[in-house]
Amino acid sequence: MSCLAELFVTQMPESKRKLDKIHDIVRWKRFEYRLEKILNRSGLGPTGYPPLNLFKILVLQNLYGLSDPDMEYMLYDRLTFRKFCGFGLTDRLPDETTICRFRSALQSHTEKLLSMVNQDIESHGIHTKSGTIIDATVIESSVRPPAGGTASEKDPEAGWTKKGGKFIHGYKAHVASDAKVGLIRRVKATSADVHDSQVFEQLLTGDEPFVTADKAYDSKKHRNLLKQHGIEDKLLYKGKRNQKIARWQVELNKLYSKTRCNIERIFAHWKVHMRLNRSRYKGWGKHQVHFDLISIAYNLKRAAKILAT
Repeated sequence: MSCLAELFVTQMPESKRKLDKIHDIVRWKRFEYRLEKILNRSGLGPTGYPPLNLFKILVLQNLYGLSDPDMEYMLYDRLTFRKFCGFGLTDRLPDETTICRFRSALQSHTEKLLSMVNQDIESHGIHTKSGTIIDATVIESSVRPPAGGTASEKDPEAGWTKKGGKFIHGYKAHVASDAKVGLIRRVKATSADVHDSQVFEQLLTGDEPFVTADKAYDSKKHRNLLKQHGIEDKLLYKGKRNQKIARWQVELNKLYSKTRCNIERIFAHWKVHMRLNRSRYKGWGKHQVHFDLISIAYNLKRAAKILAT
């Protein structure tokens, strides 16, 4: 970046320098080697751009909920975007096809990248192991829903579920978040027809002191699993057929719900501020990459806010 461009950025008001605060949280150098290794194994071939710069593009893209064409445009339009991603004022910039191909090359690797970002966040003194909240949210498919609850020819991996009396065709994001600071620890993508409880074990890290989740996760299997791992059980209780739950279980449900509802703020932020109210991709694999990347962007934004207080 030229001296004139750097001077312009440093003189920006504090409100316009939030990207600098987010950027400073991560030890980017250690991502460089891993990303190069991923690309070498992917068969993508040379992109003409540093993999780290392309990864930073994906972070920004998900931070603002931008499509690939919009992200390409913003790199030309915003000096702050260029600076964040490591491009100078006169550097050649990647097009939307390059962005798309690079994201595809990250498939099956983004969970590790999320873990690495969380490690960097913890290095700033933000504790992410106070306890875990587990829940899921439904994301509508990007294609027109097929008639009669059938599978879609254009997006066959999407499924149907019913929420609030309405049938929805799409995918689910199953999330485990820290109970205190609200950072995402793990996320799993499935078809919308997969019951929330089926992903419970995959969301556990084993180092959480307790786990809380709504009544959909209440089962003897899950409670025994938590006990085996020495994790405090704060799952909400559900009644059995023709049998109400005991009064003490009702009171515990009220107590646990005060913590559990915090995860809804993540889902609301995703859908309102990061434009995840509708899917952009087709297929389970692409959704897993998307959910991991949006979790990285969300965590960095959340961490920057925590560090600023």
